[in-house]
Amino acid sequence: MKIFRKPTALNNPAKDNCLINIIPMKIVKTLLKKGEWLLDALKRVGCEMIPTNTILNKTLTGLGATHSEIHSKRNSIIIEPNVPVILGKLNDKENLEAVYERCTPHTINKYLKMDIPYKKIMTTPESFKKIRKAAMELNINIYKEYFCLFDECEKLTQDIDYRRKISQPIYDFFQFEQKALVSATPLEMSHPEFERQGFQLIKIEPDYDYKKDLELIVTNSYYKRLRIVLDNLKDSKHICIFFNVTDGIGDLIDNLKVTDYKVFCSQKSVEKLKKRGIINAYEQIDYPLAKYNFFTCRFYSALDILNGKHKPDILILTDLRTAQWTMIDPFTEAIQIQGRFRKKGKDDVTYNSLTHITTIDPNIRVRSKGEIRNRIDQFIANYNLLKEQRDGTEDEFKQKAILEDMESLKYQDLIDERGDINPFSIDNLYNEERVRAYYQSADALYQAYLATGFFNVTYNNVTECVGDDDIERLNNTKVAIKQREQLVNLIVRMEEWFSMGKITFEEKQELLNLIRKQPEGDDILSAYYKIGKDAIVSAEYKKQLIEKKVKEYDKAQAQKLRFSPKVLNEIKAEFPLGIYLPKEDIKQRLQLIYHENGVDYKATQVTIEDYYDCTPSNSKEKPSFMLNFFKL
Repeated sequence: MKIFRKPTALNNPAKDNCLINIIPMKIVKTLLKKGEWLLDALKRVGCEMIPTNTILNKTLTGLGATHSEIHSKRNSIIIEPNVPVILGKLNDKENLEAVYERCTPHTINKYLKMDIPYKKIMTTPESFKKIRKAAMELNINIYKEYFCLFDECEKLTQDIDYRRKISQPIYDFFQFEQKALVSATPLEMSHPEFERQGFQLIKIEPDYDYKKDLELIVTNSYYKRLRIVLDNLKDSKHICIFFNVTDGIGDLIDNLKVTDYKVFCSQKSVEKLKKRGIINAYEQIDYPLAKYNFFTCRFYSALDILNGKHKPDILILTDLRTAQWTMIDPFTEAIQIQGRFRKKGKDDVTYNSLTHITTIDPNIRVRSKGEIRNRIDQFIANYNLLKEQRDGTEDEFKQKAILEDMESLKYQDLIDERGDINPFSIDNLYNEERVRAYYQSADALYQAYLATGFFNVTYNNVTECVGDDDIERLNNTKVAIKQREQLVNLIVRMEEWFSMGKITFEEKQELLNLIRKQPEGDDILSAYYKIGKDAIVSAEYKKQLIEKKVKEYDKAQAQKLRFSPKVLNEIKAEFPLGIYLPKEDIKQRLQLIYHENGVDYKATQVTIEDYYDCTPSNSKEKPSFMLNFFKL
């Protein structure tokens, strides 16, 4: 099997070091002047329309790629990522046909038979097959008669892990004589057909400063920081919040107690939200916008959101406590989100502010390129092994059982409807790890934003030594071993910050008191300062093993302490020589010395022999010792 290279932002030198096997591709660069549209730039390289066998990197959103194709003098099939985008393009002035889940075969057939100069069909990837079927029934060769444009093509890579059918039209796409992919944020794609058919990359290069201001806020007190930002935006007419988790949006609405809101999400999510009493939820844009507007990922790209009288303030949210799929890729999603809003008038700034509030997780596991390759190889090996077993038995029941196992394998996520390895699924594995790596540290995410070349970044790392999120995560952890691990990590962080002067002694004491209040907090603190992190880790955070190590430590410390100079001097001063002393009296007086010196050791009637040469009395009624001389 061919191992494909890791996808990156197309033609982005800052990310070229992430590639494995780059597909050879001719690169054509063309200038874009301020105020111009896409076709103006394409004309500079001799193209009146979007050319065939092209990946078009627009660099900027809103340059009119879809608009130009709708008005081109040719039949067109335009594949859009989702339904809201299609519905947003429809209007009475355009003779467009929208093909999506609710579209009937009759409607498509009727449109294909219409006598109009140029037919324009917009479809979701999943519904493309409806067009193919209708065309075959009418004996129309769409592969010769239509231009196929795949819009926001990075979605093929980004969404295929949870949206398997998004790549369904790709076999058809490569059969079109005239075709192209377009995006302002394309990713490198490893499909071998791009090389076989000699695809080129056309990159639009604006000759003016197009960077947008963005504030990056990294925090471990998510709700606290969000409330601060929202309070600063209290006079905003429209706050548009992009957050890719439905339950999380519901929690925000409940926690912030907002009433003037709208949520834009899938129909399934609409139903889910309404069940919990969040009624202002819609599967497509509903105007006018509310004070607070929430958008899930289906509204991140391609869609035009029209500004009314007032420009919005944009918030992008990533909360790794809620879900890792709230991660935002600076190279694609962040650029796409800021480009959703369409200007009115001469001002090219379509919003007031752009802010990304995010948490990070240093413990995120990021697989290396080699690990990903090995995983893929193992997925294939597992599948082939079961396939051999299935083919090697004639027992029908065994065959059925093996087939059920085969269908549950991870390998199934890597193949398309034809049973072939899907290059976009492979790309997705690499792409996910690329994005995950940004969220291992605040600086890594900041550097990623800088590397896009698209943003003027104001960077605010407001991470607290122990944030609200840390305590919430601790309280929500049900496994005791994991709780202890988190407590240890918090203590380590606190000590590191204190040693670096990032917190004061008083602040450290406050944190210590906070940790003590947590379940097992006092015990873990005591264990940490006695045996240290390494010993707790070696005990695998198991309570009994930790307690055993602590007892061993206490025993060793007590042994060491009871022979310290101070204790020895007090013992020497306490007991006279040459007379008989009751053993019980000696024991009690010795125990008192231990107690006063913090020696955790239980004295017995013979412990004194560790310090003195002793002669026992022969009395059975009152056992005694004569202390002859001090041995130490």
